[in-house]
Amino acid sequence: MDPTTSKEADNKRIAKNTLILYVRMIFMMAIGLYTSRVILNALGVSDLGLVNVAGSVIAMFTFLNSTLAGGTQRFLTFRLGEGNKEKLKQTFASAMTLNLLLSVVIFILAETVGLWYVYNKLNIEPGRFQAALWCYQLSIISTIVGIIQVPFNSALIAHEKMGVYAYMTIYDALFKLLAAFLIQMVSFDRVIFYSTLTFIGSLIATFIYNWYCRRHFEECSFHFGYDKSIFREMLSFSFWDTVGCLAAMAQGTGVNLVINSFCGTFVNGARGIATQANGWVMRFVNSFLTATKPQITKSYAAGDIERMGSLVCNTGQFGCYLILFLGIPLFLEIEYVIKLWLGQCPEHTVPFMRIAMLEAFVRTIGTPTITAMHATGRMKELNLTVGFVLLTILPISYIMFRFGATPEQVVLANVAPWIIVPFIRISLLYRFTNHQFPVKRFLTETICKTLILSVLMFIPPYIVHQYCGIENDLHRLIMVGFISLITSSVIIYFLGFTKHIRKMVKSKTIAAFHHIYVK
Repeated sequence: MDPTTSKEADNKRIAKNTLILYVRMIFMMAIGLYTSRVILNALGVSDLGLVNVAGSVIAMFTFLNSTLAGGTQRFLTFRLGEGNKEKLKQTFASAMTLNLLLSVVIFILAETVGLWYVYNKLNIEPGRFQAALWCYQLSIISTIVGIIQVPFNSALIAHEKMGVYAYMTIYDALFKLLAAFLIQMVSFDRVIFYSTLTFIGSLIATFIYNWYCRRHFEECSFHFGYDKSIFREMLSFSFWDTVGCLAAMAQGTGVNLVINSFCGTFVNGARGIATQANGWVMRFVNSFLTATKPQITKSYAAGDIERMGSLVCNTGQFGCYLILFLGIPLFLEIEYVIKLWLGQCPEHTVPFMRIAMLEAFVRTIGTPTITAMHATGRMKELNLTVGFVLLTILPISYIMFRFGATPEQVVLANVAPWIIVPFIRISLLYRFTNHQFPVKRFLTETICKTLILSVLMFIPPYIVHQYCGIENDLHRLIMVGFISLITSSVIIYFLGFTKHIRKMVKSKTIAAFHHIYVK
């Protein structure tokens, strides 16, 4: 196949998969936001924080699963890019064996160290310990089930079957909606009932993933065993990636536990709400990032560093544009949106959500560089340097609380290390690709240009929000959203897109209108 034709086909596949994941996200966001409101009303802020913090304890051990998930997806995608079917089968078998062994390790850690932490360290409201214990034990089982599912999920993404991936995440959203309605009907402990339903949902999803992958992907016909060289390579990759995942855990679940120690479950609940709401915005961006991940890895596997670099730069830039589209109106009108969404606005939620959105924007810029680093397979130096920077988050948070900092100040301080790490990654990418990675383009277009355009996109809706004197909250939200949509679209089209992309967008739009007219 002609290389140009092949790249065009790959670009079309990225566009198609992005569209599929976007449609799925619109559906999921509508369900998810409503589900969150129902669950908050059914459980209350304190019990919602209880679920959040109990899950955080088991999450301390699942960083190992995160490293293997990233490694499994990388190696499967890399083998597909190489076109070596035999190695692909061996890679899946090795990944499955590794995940089964990991599930045993995590079970032992969770039932020893984790259980000790639940009994001795968690700050739990009086009379709610048994509910916390049930929630924790069910979280352990759900985690084990999720670990077994990882190779099948990775196979779906590596084969770029985003339609199936989308259907499964829609199923997950619908099941949580059903759970939200059911917990309102029970007379016994709702935290225990909700945790049980969550476990059942994850179990069903695992069976579906297993069945589909075994039926459609030849390599997923698993037999217990492994190739020593592949197993060792995956283990080495995952070992060094563990440092990075430990750092991410410290930023998320670790800080949750520090907040719980100093502030209790009510503040955990407020942060949980903010994180959940921001998660729906981030899922729109991740739809685009997920669609480009396999192509970044396959480009590196094929030796096409130019295309890999172009994908990394464009993905970081366009990912930020996507988050600004949704994020600017939400950032400005957050208090009204929370009241509209939940019917109430718990203390700390507004500043927590704004900080979470700021962090999401900063991290989105550098996220594609993680995929590129994974593609190279050279994880040792990356995780020793980036991991050290990120692991400072946890002690800094503890020290700040000891010196009287507010929860908002502590959470804001957690954003700072994420500003540093993209620069470390691109310098390593430049070295690992024999100076072929476009560092200058990443710095000028992906970082500098994006930051300048984000300020320009923020100013018009901010003026409407702050100075136009619209008293009605709903009218102001609509006006801010409308102005943000129009001005952001114009700025991105004329200043954010290259001439080539503008030409492509124009031709596709004309073709779409022509198709509608002809029909």
